[in-house]
Amino acid sequence: MEFSEYKCPVCSKQFAEGDDVVVCPECGAPHHRECYESNGSCFYEDRHGEGFSFENAEKGEASEDDDFLECRSCHFHNEKTAFYCNRCGAPLTDNDRTAQNPQQNNGFNSQPQNGSQGNFQGMPFGFGAGNMPAFDPLAGMNGEELIADNVKVSEAAKYIGKNTQYFLAVFKRIRDSFGSRFNFSAMIFAEVYFLYRKMTALGVILSLLMISSTVASTAIMMSPEWNSQYNNVMSSLQSGVQVSFFSEEFSFMYLPLALQFLRLLIRVFSGLFANRLYYSHCSKKIAQIKSENPGDLSKTLEQKGGVNLPLAASFFAASMIISYLGNYLSQF
Repeated sequence: MEFSEYKCPVCSKQFAEGDDVVVCPECGAPHHRECYESNGSCFYEDRHGEGFSFENAEKGEASEDDDFLECRSCHFHNEKTAFYCNRCGAPLTDNDRTAQNPQQNNGFNSQPQNGSQGNFQGMPFGFGAGNMPAFDPLAGMNGEELIADNVKVSEAAKYIGKNTQYFLAVFKRIRDSFGSRFNFSAMIFAEVYFLYRKMTALGVILSLLMISSTVASTAIMMSPEWNSQYNNVMSSLQSGVQVSFFSEEFSFMYLPLALQFLRLLIRVFSGLFANRLYYSHCSKKIAQIKSENPGDLSKTLEQKGGVNLPLAASFFAASMIISYLGNYLSQF
């Protein structure tokens, strides 16, 4: 029998001519012999009691049960609202939905683009085109795997919403070795990064510190006392008089520099600890949501998670305006 049109359910690699293939006597599913032996049994063993047939599943036969969506890669039963498989991470495109329920259409493009033929591999959330490599929102992990206490990978992915591959990989590193990564986005956009990721309390504190330090710097540099000290120092330097910059007399002149250093510390702090703080935030929020027993967990995770772009954009715009006005007014 020719298996080249199929993939091994364990390693998800396409069978090639000459591969050593083992076929499950119960359901007919082919496996690489090495994969079968490493798994210890058929990949679909837990479904043998349901009368599962690999041949029927590959034909894309519609299920009589409308309460789940079957993944074409591993045939795991997912919720109908899922965009990717909770077991293997494969994208669940609109083709999967219409194959199971021809009347269902969620508004996504279900046809391969550019006239491509064959199996459609699209991106989750309605993106992608024919013959494009599938985006894996689970970062190569099993959706049922725990990424934190009582938090599954699939649940974390739903809550994160944006950039799941990066964060799940970082979360795995934190879970396994307490390591992390420096978050350059958090460092550059320290004023609004935590607001964007819905860590509102911390985001508001850091944003206000950044904005207030900018305002304070401008106010100090515009004060008569600061200008008097600055003019005295400049006059002394021009006349050749030796000036002790660290004397108490000129301490007030260094306040804007100290506030600038405070802003730098906030940026470094954000870059160093943003990922760990977000990991803790996600773990607590997801556990809290699950304890509330929402009717549709996936939908609730998506609604309460994700990002808050309008709030972050508002604070960022305010920060830029204040910074611009400060630089402009300090010239007079």
